Amino acid sequence: MTSYSSSTRHSWLQYRLIEGVEDLGRYCPGGYYPLQIGNQLHDGRYQVVDKLGFREYSTIWLARDLQKAKYVAVKVITAEGSSSTRPPAPGREIIPPLLDDFWVLGPNGKHKCIVTLAARMSLFDTKEASTFGLLQPRVAQSIIAQLLRGVAFLHNLHLGNILVDFPEAIDHLSTSELYERYGEPEPEDVARVDGKPLQHGVPARGFLRCWLGVRSNELVLGEDRVTLSDFGFSSKTLPFLQIPEAKFSDAPLSFASDIWTLACTIWEIAGQRPLFDSFWPTADRVTAEQVEALGILPPDWWEKWAERSKWFEGESASELKPAQSRGYGTVLRTWNQRFEYSIQKPRAEAGLEIMSEQERIAFKAMLRSMLIFRPEERATAQEALCSDWMKGWGQPALEQSWNASKSSTKEAQEV
Repeated sequence: MTSYSSSTRHSWLQYRLIEGVEDLGRYCPGGYYPLQIGNQLHDGRYQVVDKLGFREYSTIWLARDLQKAKYVAVKVITAEGSSSTRPPAPGREIIPPLLDDFWVLGPNGKHKCIVTLAARMSLFDTKEASTFGLLQPRVAQSIIAQLLRGVAFLHNLHLGNILVDFPEAIDHLSTSELYERYGEPEPEDVARVDGKPLQHGVPARGFLRCWLGVRSNELVLGEDRVTLSDFGFSSKTLPFLQIPEAKFSDAPLSFASDIWTLACTIWEIAGQRPLFDSFWPTADRVTAEQVEALGILPPDWWEKWAERSKWFEGESASELKPAQSRGYGTVLRTWNQRFEYSIQKPRAEAGLEIMSEQERIAFKAMLRSMLIFRPEERATAQEALCSDWMKGWGQPALEQSWNASKSSTKEAQEV
């Protein structure tokens, strides 16, 4: 019988491709649990109503807690992954609280199930759904403030694992009302390419993940509380979030590396485009982007970068210019230029408020302190949390969001 570890290389060849569905070949011993919409878990307490997504080691489902009349997310971990999973302890608002955990026994093994509050979408999804890919300025400020408050938990951060929570009013919808508002589940029949019957432990139908979100420009204060997803498993860092010390230093990575990643994520939340951006993000191209935006590398790193002459001419900050041999662009895209075309200009074109001169100065100062090449010289978590931008813009927006959320909850309870 095929095992989970041996099925991963060519498993996609066995089944008819269903775009947007997990690797069906991983429904095998040690792999995914064959859950279907309508199934009940944990002695009938949780009824599966839709699919939220999947990861390499889990599938995530929207379920109705029939005891408490609430919608929750149930992450069902692969049998192989269940033996070593240790979700971090709850206790910080940025980490989704662990509501319940239990085990299910299925044809592919024993699976750990983790129950948390359901989230409606990721920041990546909501920006992708919007024409301009922008958040309302106050909403962006509030979300950035939440991330700064929970900075100790922010590892491997990117827009795809920052989730926007549902407003509490969602729990007042029945399953049929939920389907009426957001659409019914979308099943696809599972079939082998060779026409043979499905193996034991493979579901008869695959499900596309549901869309329960809103466009980024439609997200409002009071409905912008975020939490982090993928607890228990680290996701691979995206190319443009590559930290410079990983390339140029042999020292072990530290918390300062998370500060760098957080700063890059904050930039993207505030604007339309990432700080470092290119169509083909090789490691050297990412380094070139970092040098263009932030200046020349520390001397020993600069000397260590064997490919620097392919990207730049000049050996000092004042002499630096793009090499003529580059396949694109002969003008440096500086920090200030990137700020204008990534944040200010897109906001103006979308009819949104741009940053004032005071906020611009404070925002840039905070990020530059977090984006120093030498990790030991970067701002600490406490320094970022106590920055002028956080005091003047982030914390006030977050307090405004809290007040709006309280009002919304009170109105829902009175209905």
